[in-house]
Amino acid sequence: MEFAFLPALQYWRRNGKLTTAEVERLSSLSVREQTAEVLELEASGIFFSRDFSKSILYSVAPPGASQHLSLLAFDANEYANEKVRRILARHGWFRTVKNDLPHFTFLGSEEKDLPANGLRKLKTANGEFWIPDTQ
Repeated sequence: MEFAFLPALQYWRRNGKLTTAEVERLSSLSVREQTAEVLELEASGIFFSRDFSKSILYSVAPPGASQHLSLLAFDANEYANEKVRRILARHGWFRTVKNDLPHFTFLGSEEKDLPANGLRKLKTANGEFWIPDTQ
């Protein structure tokens, strides 16, 4: 959470929604305590997403819940390289989060089988992503 947490604290301090003392107190808490405080602040309209307009949970997984921790996801710096994406796809790795371009999730299937597993291909200006087919 830290990459969005500290900038958000400063943003809300500059905009008069948090005092310097509140920012210092929140900064000194453990991650678990910060998470609880953030969710309380967000309930009152002080949001911690990258653009400060919605919950931080749109930007990052709650502590301990990331697919990265269970080795089901990783971020590839070379995500824009078509050759890299083809190699990863041959081994079951696909981009699944359209607002996290380097993020690859292990789906463990060939691309041709993904629709049968409830996924659909979403093409955007930033590339292709496999997302749940909820339509």
